[in-house]
Amino acid sequence: MRNTIFNGQVQSMNFTDNYWDPALWGKLKGMKQVIEERQLMRPGLIGYCRNNESKDIQCCMRHILENQPDFLAQKGMIQEVIENRGHKVIFYPKFHPELNFIEMYWGASKKYSRKNCDYSWTGLQRVVPIALNQVPLSQIRAFAKKSYRYMDAYQKGLDVKQAEYAVKLNRKSGMSFLSQRKAINEIYIKYSLTDGRETRKD
Repeated sequence: MRNTIFNGQVQSMNFTDNYWDPALWGKLKGMKQVIEERQLMRPGLIGYCRNNESKDIQCCMRHILENQPDFLAQKGMIQEVIENRGHKVIFYPKFHPELNFIEMYWGASKKYSRKNCDYSWTGLQRVVPIALNQVPLSQIRAFAKKSYRYMDAYQKGLDVKQAEYAVKLNRKSGMSFLSQRKAINEIYIKYSLTDGRETRKD
């Protein structure tokens, strides 16, 4: 872990070499120590409440630290390495695997693996490389186009169910790519899609 800035002061995430207990020098601090140094500790505060849906950000040590401004602002190591080399990091929205066509590629590979593996370790070592290589380039390109269709649908204001309907309609109709984009426009104009059902607007 790296040091951070709290109230304008550097807070080390490791015990320094002038800490009163030499046995802890250089070792990582725990949540309790970090919170005590920030004077946020209170009697009865537990380490983790195990309730990730909790709206109370003061319920446990973990949630208190997770919501500290300096912790919230901390970027991941991979992101920092990439940005330090002059590149941008653009994350896909969470819980939207349809926007990342590599997920479809993994799905096709795993499907092949399930059908052709004896579910032993040696069997997996043998079949996984074959599964990754057996997906043709044409299918990978089709996955990429499908992801782009979802992006196009979302950009035009469709919600998740409407986008799924539009992409499915395009795939079944066998339209060209330009026609598919036109179809999304027409779907948005002509139909009010609610709960996955179409209602024609006359």
